[in-house]
Amino acid sequence: MRGLIIRQPWIDLILAGKKTWEMRSKATNVRGEIALIRAKSGLVFGTARLVESRAPLGRLNYMSHRDKHAIPEAMLEEVIENGWVHPWVLDQIRVLPRPVHYKHPSGAVTFVNLDPSVAAAVKSGGPVANSSAPTDHPASATSYSRPSEKIDVEATATPPSTPEIRTDNNGPTFVFRPEAAQAFGRPLPDGRFLVLKDSTAMRSGSPNVKRDAQDRDRLVREGVLVPDGDKRYRFARDHAFSSSSKAAGIIKDGNASGPSLWKHVKSGRSLKDSEALC
Repeated sequence: MRGLIIRQPWIDLILAGKKTWEMRSKATNVRGEIALIRAKSGLVFGTARLVESRAPLGRLNYMSHRDKHAIPEAMLEEVIENGWVHPWVLDQIRVLPRPVHYKHPSGAVTFVNLDPSVAAAVKSGGPVANSSAPTDHPASATSYSRPSEKIDVEATATPPSTPEIRTDNNGPTFVFRPEAAQAFGRPLPDGRFLVLKDSTAMRSGSPNVKRDAQDRDRLVREGVLVPDGDKRYRFARDHAFSSSSKAAGIIKDGNASGPSLWKHVKSGRSLKDSEALC
């Protein structure tokens, strides 16, 4: 039995019956029953039948199928830029009574070949035989609570012009350095992207097309972005954006593909490649 690794919030929408098209960057020949794995969890949360791999969508017809893929219009540019245009059609979606542990292989994978004992547990809805793994997990994927994010709302009295590299127990830190700016952030469990306090952003970027201009102006009015010299703004507090591309666009002052531009502070690997390894 194969398991398909799906990031949040998309897997939660699938298990809640609100999404039947999983959007991918290429077509697949896989058909039949598959396990649904929440990325970075080491757990199978449900099953579905993969019944079809449809022709890729384009910019003009993408949002006409929103009832199936559940991707908001605000993310249209990002999904087109990253090639998430191939619908993998799912039906007979089932949420497991209890999540089932599996062993994740090393390297970047789309599908995982589940151990026979794990596959049996997934099909029966019970625990893995002879497993010593803990079982204190919620009854379903739709009932878990995401970790809360504490956002600092007080500006530093004497802010540094360049933020220090920050790492914590909440996840890996990524950096984006457009021109004279330098920003640090990390992906959140719900799909948003958190830019950390004291990160800097360009006051005026070079691209002519700036789809985030209104949002950027609002952040300046609200005091999230404050002047930091002639060429930069500084984040006065942590701020969560709807996506990594939205964050990168605000920081660069121009359209940007976040998954490719944000780099892991230690490995240098892109956000897109880092998430593929999880």
